[in-house]
Amino acid sequence: MEHILIFDLGGVLMQHDMAGCIAAFTRLMGTEAMQQVLGLCPNGEGVDGSLMDRFECGMVDEQEFVDTLLSVSRPGTTAEDIVAAWNTMHAGIPLERLERIREWQQEGNHILLLSNNNALHYRDVMDHYDMSMFDYCFASHLVHVRKPDAGIFAHVQQFIDSQPWSGLPICFVDDLAANRVAAESFGWRTFPDIDSLVNYHL
Repeated sequence: MEHILIFDLGGVLMQHDMAGCIAAFTRLMGTEAMQQVLGLCPNGEGVDGSLMDRFECGMVDEQEFVDTLLSVSRPGTTAEDIVAAWNTMHAGIPLERLERIREWQQEGNHILLLSNNNALHYRDVMDHYDMSMFDYCFASHLVHVRKPDAGIFAHVQQFIDSQPWSGLPICFVDDLAANRVAAESFGWRTFPDIDSLVNYHL
């Protein structure tokens, strides 16, 4: 039976290097500015209302994001340093994960991406990986709302309902429990990782 498979990016497809990212920003601006201005959490999420949170909701553009961090960074820090530190969070997508998803797509399943994301990270992923197996990619900075807010799930559900393949069972893979709970309220079956979806035997 065909399914609609929806995948998170960071923590499910993309490996995180949070320790490396935190260390990079600590060098550039110190711990206090990193936490209070950037709002970076150890799990990769942004503190509500922080610069990171607003960047991921598309309320702050790339230039304002970088300029704000430059204003609290140590003398000599460049925009390139900020972008490099930010992209340190991405530790790569294992190709076997993308290959597994492509196999599901070739088996007739419909593949979506649903990610709390931002302009810099989104471009970094799309520039370096073939994501053509996804029917559509939903990113928080384009939708202007972040998981686990119900609004982003409603947006995706509305898209699904408009498709000729609506009505198929929906499986959602996300490593954060709060996001899975929010998705379950829409009737989606949830999984914490790709291995658990493999074991589900689509």
